[in-house]
Parts: sequence; C-alpha cells; structure tokens
Amino acid sequence: MVKSSPKAPHAPAKAPPQRWIVCLLFHFVYIVIPTTFTFLPIYLAIYGNSTSRTIGLGWIMAYLVWAVVSNRDTMSGHGRPWPWLQNLPLWSYIFSYFPVFSINCTMPLDPNKTYIFGAHPHGTLATCRALFGFDIDALWHKSFPGIDFRVLTATAALRVPVIRELWMWTHCIDANKSTARRSLKRGMSLLVYPGGEREQMMTVKGTHKLFLLSRKGFVKLAIEQAASLVPIYVFGETDLFTHHQWGIGARLWMVRKLGIALPLISGKLGLLACQVPVTAVSGAPIATKTTDDVDEVHARYIQAVRDLFEKHKGEYGCKDAVLEIM
Repeated sequence: MVKSSPKAPHAPAKAPPQRWIVCLLFHFVYIVIPTTFTFLPIYLAIYGNSTSRTIGLGWIMAYLVWAVVSNRDTMSGHGRPWPWLQNLPLWSYIFSYFPVFSINCTMPLDPNKTYIFGAHPHGTLATCRALFGFDIDALWHKSFPGIDFRVLTATAALRVPVIRELWMWTHCIDANKSTARRSLKRGMSLLVYPGGEREQMMTVKGTHKLFLLSRKGFVKLAIEQAASLVPIYVFGETDLFTHHQWGIGARLWMVRKLGIALPLISGKLGLLACQVPVTAVSGAPIATKTTDDVDEVHARYIQAVRDLFEKHKGEYGCKDAVLEIM
C-alpha cells in the first residue's frame, strides 16, 4: 500500500497567521488574478485614452492568439503540463492548511498499462483535483509511479483566462471524447469525474451521494481502448464547503438543460475550504479487455466503488455513513 502526503496524518492545523496567508493566496490565484486579467484589458480598450486602448486591444489580441495556439495541444490529447510549476513549494505550503491532503494507493499499478481513473465524489468545486497535478512528485508520482496521465476537464472551465493556463499546466485537457481517445492512444491514462455537474449540484455537507447509474461513457471508452478502470473515492471532499440550497430547483434545471452548474457555497472564510482531512483512496483495477458488455463492466465498477467506500469509511472518520448512488 502506497501513501503519500505533504503532511503527517492528524497533524495540527496551521496557526492563524498562516491560515490567513493560505486564504489570501487561494483568493488571489483563483479570483483576483483571473478577474483582473479578463476585465482590465476590456476596460482599457473601451474606456481608456488612446494609449490605454492600444494596450488593452494588444493585450486582448495577444491572448486570443495564445489561446488558439495552446488550444491545439489541449485538443490533441497531450496538453501542456509544466513540471516546474507543478512542483512549486507553494502548493505543498497551501496543502499543509489541511490536517491531511493525500493519496492512498491500495494496490500498485503496472506503469506499462493504461487506466481510466474515476474520481468520486465531484464535490462543489472538485477541490481534490489538486491532488492530481499539483505538488505532483510528492502526490501522484509517489502513488502511481511511471503512470503519465491527463485530467478530463469541462470545456467551460478551460474558457476562463489564467485558470485555463493553471489547469493546462497541471495535466488538464478538454473533456470531449475525441480528445480523450487521442490521449489514450498516446499511451496516457485519464482521470475523470463521472458524476460531473449533476453530482456537483447534489453535494451536501456530511453526505455521500454519487450520480453514476446512468454514466457509462467512460466505461465505453475504457472498453474501446482496452484501458482498465480504477475507482477512487475521496474522503473529505463533500465536507470542504457548505452548499446552500437557495434556488436549487432552478439551478438543477440549468444543469439539465444548459450543462451549467452554479453551486452557491461558503467555506471557512469566503471560498477558503474548511479544514478537514482529504484523502483519495484508489482501488484495484478492473480489466476491460475480456468483454464488450458495457452494462456488465459498469455494474462491476459501481460495486467496486461501493466496496472501496465500505472498506475504508471507518478509517477516514465516517464509519456510519451511507453511500447513495443515483
């Protein structure tokens, strides 16, 4: 069994000054910089003087050219991973905010094979995605040595400047089928969130709900490309934020009809997650080479997710929890 964590289990939480630093870093990286980068050049181009307008228009045009060029790599299935950025000490410092932030690989995987990892649950913000691409040597490479991978990410998320780059540089590619196929054919494994936006909107703190019964696309892809399926359950993901239920009916309608998820959440401070242990536990691989029966493999996968949850829930502080799969 392989465990990796930038911080020892059950270590004391960071002191208040460090907590404020982590809070500021999080909001700066995910809110201040993207918002400024997106709207400042537009403002300059519309309301600035002649010099400012030139700067704003130049900024916009330069980014559009970069977006077109870099999008080719994203759509090709290769992406633009940047090892230097992935291993910045900044990430391990931010992750030390949590009592535990780790991967528990319960069975070593053959690096000569390809896999489709299914991560559950999605959570309100898929915060656990940081386990799969950030501080990569201490987390992913230590848990799954020799396995190159890409994370399938919703197209809409790759339309936000700065966040787009940050995610591309940490192993994310567009989540369309053709891109996924190209990545697998290149010999890379994939990590997917099968529950997607529906599961995101179902998130309620303290519960364990998966939207999985009708999600078979990743299973079809695994069979088509002879990739083994590996279930991952992330304990602590649904406890990171409070998902407020105001207007939930209308927001669920938007997910069903438009594919847009608008979670209304709050954390410990703003969008800073609550300080709870987060551990991604991976199960045994499920071979797909011997069958083309999607329903049969899908049923085996669901049972493997149930078994993984039941086997480890006591270890991660939720021994009385019930897993609901819809």
